[in-house]
Amino acid sequence: MNDRIKWCCILLALLLVFFLSLGAGQQWINPFHASGQDGFILWQLRLPRLLIAFAVGGMLALAGAWFQVLLGNPLAEPYVLGVAGSASVGAVAGLIIMPESAWMMSAGAFVGAWIGISIVMAFSHLGAGRMLLAGVVLAAFWSALLALLLALLPKNSLGLAFAWMMGDLSHSDIPIALLSLAWIVALGCGLVLSRSLDALLLGERHAEALGVDVKPLRQRLLLLASAVTAIAVTAAGTIGFVGLVIPHLMRMLFGSLHRAVLPASAIGGGLLLMLADTAARTVLAPSELPVGVLTAMIGVPVFLFLLLRRS
Repeated sequence: MNDRIKWCCILLALLLVFFLSLGAGQQWINPFHASGQDGFILWQLRLPRLLIAFAVGGMLALAGAWFQVLLGNPLAEPYVLGVAGSASVGAVAGLIIMPESAWMMSAGAFVGAWIGISIVMAFSHLGAGRMLLAGVVLAAFWSALLALLLALLPKNSLGLAFAWMMGDLSHSDIPIALLSLAWIVALGCGLVLSRSLDALLLGERHAEALGVDVKPLRQRLLLLASAVTAIAVTAAGTIGFVGLVIPHLMRMLFGSLHRAVLPASAIGGGLLLMLADTAARTVLAPSELPVGVLTAMIGVPVFLFLLLRRS
């Protein structure tokens, strides 16, 4: 199957999933014949949520592809350096300051993510292996601090905190236009760096022989991947494994060249998160499942398979 057919299949799948997700819910609404209350539900509630899911999923997948190159580890994903943990600490701290405030929780998550990024950046000169180890240790520290803050959190804010920590696309305070712009900028930056990323896959010595300045490239990659993760986490909470599953799938389809892998990941990540969100809204309707739980149920078996395959 050539690349054109693969791209046609991906775009067709995106179109089908978009209309399926738009119509699905507690009750099915035909997107082509919606008016009145149905029209309000469709265009004011479901459509914004779908666009958030697409942008967040795409950014997580892009960040996963970058982290895998940055760390030289195909099992890496956006939360491996503890950015999600520090964002969770910030979110809960925001709720302690202003209980039941979704806006304050989002602001705290963004600040917390950047605190985590800044700490990780301090270890970037030690190399990928030690930076990964530092991330694992920091993740454990953030988990311990999060447990302490949850114990101090007012009971009336616990539901909001737990919903965000398990992935929540219904309370995003970041405008959809800003999320879409972040998706476009992230993909554009990735495409600009695609040739350097291809060279880095061969190893640092080969990349330097091909004229790539490796150290600045690693710093730019870390900053870019962490910034994208921070925006995605702030918008939708901690949704794991999208950044692990999608880049691997797209490399299986398109090979290792990033000029194809990155745009395919940006679309595929959004496609996966739209599907997961649709399942979260419909499987136990009118109750709603946390979308992060569904992505974990998909991601954990894939992670174990990749681990066994790598060994």
